[in-house]
Amino acid sequence: MIANALIVRYGEIGLKGRNRSHFENQLCSDIRGFLKNEGVPFHSVDRTHGRIYVRGISSEVSLERVLGIRSFSPALEVPRNMEDLEAATAQLYPLVREAGSFRISCQRTDKDFPLTSMEVERRLGERVRLDTGAAVKLNAPGFNLEVEIGRDTAFVFFRRTSGFGGMPYGSAGKLVSLISSGIDSPVATFLMMKRGVEPILLHFSMGKDEREKVERLRRQLERYAAGRRIRLEVIEHGDLFKSRFDTLHKDRRIGPYLCIICKFLMHRHAGELARHTGALGIITGDSLAQVASQTLSNLAAYRTRSGLPVYSPLIGLDKVEIIELARRIGTYDLSITEAKGCTPPSNPRTHVDPEVFQSILEESGLERGDGS
Repeated sequence: MIANALIVRYGEIGLKGRNRSHFENQLCSDIRGFLKNEGVPFHSVDRTHGRIYVRGISSEVSLERVLGIRSFSPALEVPRNMEDLEAATAQLYPLVREAGSFRISCQRTDKDFPLTSMEVERRLGERVRLDTGAAVKLNAPGFNLEVEIGRDTAFVFFRRTSGFGGMPYGSAGKLVSLISSGIDSPVATFLMMKRGVEPILLHFSMGKDEREKVERLRRQLERYAAGRRIRLEVIEHGDLFKSRFDTLHKDRRIGPYLCIICKFLMHRHAGELARHTGALGIITGDSLAQVASQTLSNLAAYRTRSGLPVYSPLIGLDKVEIIELARRIGTYDLSITEAKGCTPPSNPRTHVDPEVFQSILEESGLERGDGS
């Protein structure tokens, strides 16, 4: 069967009440932007009866990377009558014969069609059985042929591909994402993109290799941005510490607190960037107790510095779960390539007392934004 359309299904967008049309229109716009960015010709993207239909597709295309889509199916769109439906299903006879058994499933999004869904299933099923010799098998068939009857046309298809679901990209607003070259923060960024966030990436670089690695991660995340560009801001790690990192690293009193100070400064810069760009909060790749800076007391020590909400979608996940997500979205292999990173202190503090930390900040000379 040569598909000429795509049937797109969404999940929670359909529960949005009065705002539903806004999210549907956004998803339609994202599909158009994605197809144009991929160089795929199409005729139209329309929404009706809880579905989105992409028409005029000349070749099969995957919409897995369009956020907000629960599933999609390449389909053959035909006139809404039984003769054309029978001709369309006949194109699938080789696959039915190969499978040996089949089932017809019909759904009518427009109930004005003269036959019920069961009557359509019986009529098409009998025709397919006689023409192919395959057995009808309602439970666990070898081939599941589906029919969807709309208001003006009908669709025949046999495959459903799952998407990531969630909300359309950018529909929730902007957040600044503290992104490193590691595994966690790109995954955290993606999960918030899946909730409709447009991220502004903020990276603190240790050198050229790491910057190039983060740029590759940005491009991979951008594959899920419906044809739009994701902004990346880079600050040199040395500038973050006013070129005093090595000195502070060697200081016996301040050195053990350096990881927390680093996070403190990152959140401060993220807050400044958020206010300049209209972002409403910060994304981090924190996973509780994974490293020294991510204990509860240490998280409390630096997460309030930006003055904005902090979103950490990985906070309850372990490393295995995070790696599985990274592999699925295509960032894992990029994240594990070697690049020079930060050298943490040999004895980092895991439980910071707030009063002691305030004293350490004052001693470091980094508490104030001007470094004085």
